[in-house]
Amino acid sequence: MAGIWWLASYPKSGNTWLRVALATLLSGRPADINTMPFVRVIANNRARFDTALGIESADLTAEQETNLRPRAYELWAADAAQALYCKTHDTYRRTPAGEPLFPSAATLGAVYVVRDPRAVAVSLANHLAEPIDKAIARMEDPAAGLWASSPRLSTQLSQRYGCWRDHIDSWLGAPFPVHLLRYEDMHRDPQAAFAAVAAFLGLSSDRERVATAVDAASFSRLQAQERAMGFVEKPIQAAAFFREGRVDGWRQVLTAEQNARIVEANEPVMRRLGYDTALAPLTAERGAA
Repeated sequence: MAGIWWLASYPKSGNTWLRVALATLLSGRPADINTMPFVRVIANNRARFDTALGIESADLTAEQETNLRPRAYELWAADAAQALYCKTHDTYRRTPAGEPLFPSAATLGAVYVVRDPRAVAVSLANHLAEPIDKAIARMEDPAAGLWASSPRLSTQLSQRYGCWRDHIDSWLGAPFPVHLLRYEDMHRDPQAAFAAVAAFLGLSSDRERVATAVDAASFSRLQAQERAMGFVEKPIQAAAFFREGRVDGWRQVLTAEQNARIVEANEPVMRRLGYDTALAPLTAERGAA
C-alpha cells in the first residue's frame, strides 16, 4: 500500500537505530548505515521537496515553506510505488495556514521513538557540542529546532521540534495509528521490540528475519561501521554519532540539579511513559558518600 509511514522522534532518541533495523527487515540483509535502503527519506529534505513541487524553496519565506510541506508529502505519497518510511524530528502540528503539517491523506501511520529525557539531554549536548545546561534549556523551549540560516546552502528545510514533553504529546495525539517504541525496550528486548514494529507496519515478523535485524542494529556494529566508513548524518561538530548507546549513562554525567530540572519540567509525561523519576544520578550519590 502506498503512503507514508512516519518514523518520528525527538532528536537523539533512537531514530537511526530504528531505521537500521527496519532497513534490514525490509531487505532481508544487514543494512549499511550510509545507504539504509527504503528508509533514507527524510521529511525536511530540501531537494526532494523542490523536485516534488517544481520550485526553489530557497526563494520562499519560512512561512511559505512550511505551508507547502503538506503538498510535498501528498505528492511523495501519490508518486510512490510502495510505502515510504520517512524520518522526522518535527512536532506534529498545524502549519501557519491551519492544516496538519503531516496530512492524514498521505499517511499510513507512525512509529514514535521515545527515550528518557535525561539520556536525551546528555546525548543532545554531545551531538551539538554544547553544554548540558544549554541542551536542557533547548528541551524546554517550545520554539526549539534546527533552522536553515542560509537556505541556498542548506540541504535541509528548517524543522521545529519544540520541547520534549510537547513533542511526545503532539505525536501520541495524532489522528492516525501511532506505535510507541521506547529506546529502553529496544535495549531490554530488541527481538520483541522490533517484532512489534514489524507487525504494526504489516511486515514479516518471522523470528529469524527479526533476529537478523537485531544483529544488524546492534550498537557495537553501528559503532564499528561509523569508525570504518564514517556516517553521512553525523554533524561536523560531533566526535561520533554512535557515541555510547547506554540506557543509564546519564546517571554518570548529570548533576543532581540538572536531573531535578529535567524531572520537574517533564514528570507527568515521564511517569506516563514508565520512566522512574525517583532515579538519581550517581554523581549525587557519590557526593553524598
